[in-house]
Amino acid sequence: MMPIMKKCLKVILYFICFVGVPVIILGLCISYITNYKKVTVDTTNAPDGQYKLLLQSVGEPDWPFGSASGRLILKKNEDTISQTGFELRNDGGSVNDSCWKVTWYETYVEVILSGKEQPDERITLCFDGSVDR
Repeated sequence: MMPIMKKCLKVILYFICFVGVPVIILGLCISYITNYKKVTVDTTNAPDGQYKLLLQSVGEPDWPFGSASGRLILKKNEDTISQTGFELRNDGGSVNDSCWKVTWYETYVEVILSGKEQPDERITLCFDGSVDR
């Protein structure tokens, strides 16, 4: 009787290793892509060339017609000065290069984010690291 139980236990363990573990890894990969993966969508440079502003999407929009998460990163010579996150309500659409308008000033950069289901949102990123909404 014992050899049969050992054989059944081995079969169950093999099943868990060869089916369960890949399913868990696949689930974690999907979770990362839909919730945490950061993709740089667009970049703009200041007229003087010292500063750079990146528009990033974070994850995927909430299904089916939810908001999309994004992030603005202000850099000076590859050093991050400031960053701020935002939610874009754009009828289930992703964060893309047509959702923002950027204006550079002497001491700050102004971003206007536009979505179909929200009023325009104004975000000011100052060169001293402060952020104003």
